Amino acid sequence: MSAMSKLRVPAVSAAIALALTGCVPGSGGGQADPSRPAAASGSPAAAAPTEIQINKSYWYTGFKVTLGAARLVASSAGGKAVTIEGVFQNLSPEHPREPASDVLLTVGDRTYAEPDHQLEQLPEVPAQRSQPGTYAFAVDEHFVLADAVLVVGRPADRQAAIPFTGPDGLVALEPKPVSITGKVLREKSGKVYLTVSAAEVRADEPLLHGEAPTGQEFVRLTFSATNDTAAGFAWVFDRDLHLRLPDGTVIATADNCSRAQIYPAPYATATGGLACFLVPSPASGEYLLTWNRYAKGALRVPID
Repeated sequence: MSAMSKLRVPAVSAAIALALTGCVPGSGGGQADPSRPAAASGSPAAAAPTEIQINKSYWYTGFKVTLGAARLVASSAGGKAVTIEGVFQNLSPEHPREPASDVLLTVGDRTYAEPDHQLEQLPEVPAQRSQPGTYAFAVDEHFVLADAVLVVGRPADRQAAIPFTGPDGLVALEPKPVSITGKVLREKSGKVYLTVSAAEVRADEPLLHGEAPTGQEFVRLTFSATNDTAAGFAWVFDRDLHLRLPDGTVIATADNCSRAQIYPAPYATATGGLACFLVPSPASGEYLLTWNRYAKGALRVPID
């Protein structure tokens, strides 16, 4: 074999080895093949949601409202809007009404209070019935659905706040039952008395769709009145009922909330009385309910 042939054999072997390892002589070893697509440098950012299930309830002016889906949609004016579906339950035993229109949305320090009337649907709800409805607001490019909070109510009154996601910041204004029963005596004889059967603390007044002022709430007590005498005048009047607060202050019943006037006939019991008092919020401590300011016949009303 000639010297030239001896040199070719190692050169050919080296070329075959380079080909098998995917390297090309003179191509700048270690560089990717330009014919192959480059690997992605990172996953794309997740798109912001355009629909969220809120699934929270709040109580306001005699309505219990359960919110469902919130959606980013095209507005009736050609921009963006948010619709919020809800079921509106009218708790008033007598009066139909439309849901509250004193509502707005916040995202951080931004406020969205312009309703989209073409998309909004707030039907009148009969007493003790429920209807579906929709709030709708015009929004802009800064609006983030997941960060939104629905605020319900005027600043002068108690307000509900419902974050679209998570429990932080939720102000549902849910009524709180008070475990209390007992008698309130009108006088020393004990033959004319009230029997309290239920009590609750709440921010709204269902019958007339009222709302407590900021910093206050209602203590409501349901009672019957019994007259174990032959006397014909045993009326219960709102003006004769008082509540002593934990700090010693004595207050009268609240207008447009209390409906205490019932009449027990001789040797009979009348039902359907409601005593309602407006107290500082949050209600807490021991309260005393009196009739005709007869302190010895008072009923203790402890509220946690």
